[in-house]
Amino acid sequence: MSLFQRTAAALAALFLLAGPADATTLRYGGATPALTMDPHSTNDFVTAAVNRQIYDSVVGIDDRMELTQGLAVEWTFQAPETWRFKLRPGVKFHDGTPMTAEDVAFSVQRQKVSPLYRALFGTVKDAIRIDDTTVDVISNGPDPILPRKMTKLFVMSKAWSTANNVEKVPDLGAQGTEAYSLRHANGTGPMKLVVHEPGRRTAFARNRDYWAPGAGNVDEAVYTTIGAAPTRVAALLSGELDLISDMPLQDIERVKATPNFKVQQAPQQLYMHIEMDGTRDVALDIFDKAGQPLKANPLKDVRVRRAFAHAIDAKLIVERVMRGHGIVIGTGAAEGFAGYQKDLDVRWPTDIALAKSLLTQAGYPDGFIVQLNCPLERYTNTEEICRATASMLARIGVEVRVKGMVWPEFARMLVNGPNSSFHLIGGSGNSGDLQDAFVSIMATRDRDKGRGGTNWAMWTNAEFDAVVDELVKTVDPARRTELYRKGLTIGRDMVHSIYLHQPVLTWGMKQSVTMAARADSAIMLHTVVMK
Repeated sequence: MSLFQRTAAALAALFLLAGPADATTLRYGGATPALTMDPHSTNDFVTAAVNRQIYDSVVGIDDRMELTQGLAVEWTFQAPETWRFKLRPGVKFHDGTPMTAEDVAFSVQRQKVSPLYRALFGTVKDAIRIDDTTVDVISNGPDPILPRKMTKLFVMSKAWSTANNVEKVPDLGAQGTEAYSLRHANGTGPMKLVVHEPGRRTAFARNRDYWAPGAGNVDEAVYTTIGAAPTRVAALLSGELDLISDMPLQDIERVKATPNFKVQQAPQQLYMHIEMDGTRDVALDIFDKAGQPLKANPLKDVRVRRAFAHAIDAKLIVERVMRGHGIVIGTGAAEGFAGYQKDLDVRWPTDIALAKSLLTQAGYPDGFIVQLNCPLERYTNTEEICRATASMLARIGVEVRVKGMVWPEFARMLVNGPNSSFHLIGGSGNSGDLQDAFVSIMATRDRDKGRGGTNWAMWTNAEFDAVVDELVKTVDPARRTELYRKGLTIGRDMVHSIYLHQPVLTWGMKQSVTMAARADSAIMLHTVVMK
């Protein structure tokens, strides 16, 4: 009996105790696990997509990434610093207790101090209960996109959190006693958590008391982590799984050609880029050609950064590594982001001679050795992207040592440091607005301001920071566009990062499965139809 069959058998026995024997069960798999069931601990795509099944956000987001009603049915601009949210009456948590404005206010206060959400909610000063169905969220100054940010504000029960000693967000990377919210959950969402085994599987049961039942017919669902791409595809085509995310690109045509199977795709609300250490005087894992640590950080020199940008051919990576399933980018943005400027999206041209000249000008005519930390399985074809990058930089005398790391290990390396000077990673504005990408990924790391929370390369530029200072309080659309353009131009010209491409999300599934392909990677289980 295979691993998948054993898992299915065990879960079948579990569900027999929890629900009807004829329940419709969706078995699906992906490359990486949800890191935690605590919706405020981390904001990576997979964990957020899984938690969105269990926890509702204050403002909803539909399959087209447009704002819609969520736990709030309306929101109004009360004053320059205040937005008022009117809540849906009669909503209950999975344990049967009513959800009130007190829970929403508690969740705002809890999530805004989470290290990986500080860039999104760091401007929030307070959340005040007006009555049982009304909450005012107050910012330190105007916040023109607060409603869009609230699509990532997940509501927890204050009483449940207090009873289980998780009033504060647990440290995802901490050692010692495991927080209760790692494996347990109590949301208001369309699915209830049955079991979460970190790194292996997560099982759900439909919330029959959900305030907005979806059109789907899935009663139960099991998400299984399958890191190896061939194994993932084999599990789909053998019928052990009904659907897989993170579809290997080399298997797309094979799955399409297999009777009773199909493929769905959508541009992801994400861009891939290679971050370079912009702050440390002595970089991590960078050596001269004799293998001795360099005494100065070459990546702080914009000439070296430009040399790398000219040497790495993003177009070739999309054509060869991504098999055409990606869109080359030249700025820290992509189609679908609010604030994206298509005419500015022009990438540095590939020019090996110029790259070598820039390295020589910077004092590295013979190049150097650098370690490229590469997250395996989290994004599509990451190992291949890293290997291609190494080959391209070798042409200018830079020896790249690729270190592959599974996603939990890679994430801990960044969260607990960051302890990397050169790495491949995906970037995204948390709310889908470039303001959040600017604040989180590109602004100088500043805990007090809630800036740079996912600026893992610690890039810093005073002119860019001035753009962010103005953007976060500017309401006028025309001026916001000017600021978007200025910020994108600075990031490109100063080589904030080596921009590569916008991935295309790919799901493989049985013909009997109908689902919406969403740019945020979320498979909304209560809307899936199985025939």
